[in-house]
Amino acid sequence: MKTERLPHAGNHSERKRQAGSRRQPNVKPGDLVFFTGTYDSLAYFTAQTICDNNGLVDDQVAINSLLRWAACDAYFGKYAGPSTKAAVNKLLGVETTPTYPFLAYDCSKATNGSAMKIGPVALFSPGKLDEAISNAVTICLPTHANNLSIAGACAVAAAVSYALMPDANLYGLVQAGLYGARKGNEIGSEKGIVLAGPSVEKRIQLAVELALRSDSLDAAINEIADYIGSGLMVYEAVPAAFGLAVAAKGNTMDAICAGVNVGYDTDTTATMIGAMMGALNGMNGLSENDLTLIDAVNHFDMRGLATRIHECAR
Repeated sequence: MKTERLPHAGNHSERKRQAGSRRQPNVKPGDLVFFTGTYDSLAYFTAQTICDNNGLVDDQVAINSLLRWAACDAYFGKYAGPSTKAAVNKLLGVETTPTYPFLAYDCSKATNGSAMKIGPVALFSPGKLDEAISNAVTICLPTHANNLSIAGACAVAAAVSYALMPDANLYGLVQAGLYGARKGNEIGSEKGIVLAGPSVEKRIQLAVELALRSDSLDAAINEIADYIGSGLMVYEAVPAAFGLAVAAKGNTMDAICAGVNVGYDTDTTATMIGAMMGALNGMNGLSENDLTLIDAVNHFDMRGLATRIHECAR
């Protein structure tokens, strides 16, 4: 069995972005390729901070989780995304020159970190889609205060919340995601700035249609890469995640590997897929060895955090 261990996918993802490469190596279930990206670690700290607040999500939790994560230079110093780094520096009163000058333009701020970090937040609202959407908005506003980024985050949050219901299925998960994208766009337009850009909701629909008409998972990966994309913008990565989940027929590891193989912002796409498929399939989709490896590589305690979330979930 081929084994490739990537200690930090934030590093891996940045290399792919700089190279402009679309497709990843052909990673398959069984290959030991696990990684955490910029926001995987932030998602972990966010979940911990919510647990510390007895499962309640509020503005202070959103800020504290950011500052808690930013204090870990191993994560923040090297792997923080452009929108989040700017937000954290503002909270800390640090004046910095933007790493990415194009982000000076508002319409370039519809980035996907909002959705990448949001999966664990929805675990505190099992089956309560509107609550999960509201909490997603609260968590996103300090870093991604625009309608498109919030729409993407709410799509993933609603899908994860729905997936925790006893009778959840893949079709219902997609419908929940579409509902979340629509509500998120509405709320984001009221509470944040309105950016020019394509509809996250409509592009989820398109990605799913591409997946359904493809005759194989690999064909779907190519179609989604060509027509949807899987880059830094939220209206690429989030629809791609939904489309690839459908193309993989809801199989957890097949879908995650598709998120890696689609290329570009692989850590984001695969993380969102993992959040949705993990909620839908539970530990049936992973082995104990997989979980042990993830903990070891990232210095996490996923079992302990899962127990705390379960105790706090309302």
